[in-house]
Amino acid sequence: LATCMVDGHEDFAAIACLTWYAGLRIHECFRIDTATAEQALRENAITIKGKGGKVRAVPINESISIELKKLLAVTPRGQKLFVPDGVPTDVAISRLQQYICEVRRKIQDEDSTHPMTHHGLRHSYAARTYQELIDSGMSPLSASLRVFQLLGHERPDVTKGYLASISKDGADGK
Repeated sequence: LATCMVDGHEDFAAIACLTWYAGLRIHECFRIDTATAEQALRENAITIKGKGGKVRAVPINESISIELKKLLAVTPRGQKLFVPDGVPTDVAISRLQQYICEVRRKIQDEDSTHPMTHHGLRHSYAARTYQELIDSGMSPLSASLRVFQLLGHERPDVTKGYLASISKDGADGK
């Protein structure tokens, strides 16, 4: 986030915040418009249309609320938060992906064996959320199913891949 801010990319920092704290896919972030952001602030959850048209509501925290308020202050009503007028959405997404490639070496953990990507933040969200649910007393199976719902997956087995960094006992829902 700090690197994004220093480089003048507050929008990219906000996208990283949405993915780290709400597990949104890259295209879901770029779909958010002012009406969606306003509704999220009212309801403390962002309702987002994801892959395959599947709609889900994901709770938001104070960090996301702060970012959405900042973006709403500078985005004209009816506009998407991360897609400037006259710029196709795929071009806006490509700009973020290119930026990540440019700064990857500066921001990636030194001991990481995989290149840092936007989607990796989604995996981190899944693993962290799962562990928080377990720590709060939820059963591994229930926690796995909750993460499955929050991520908006079609099949629960897809979520297993997101929880691969967690010990096998917990991620398998045993």
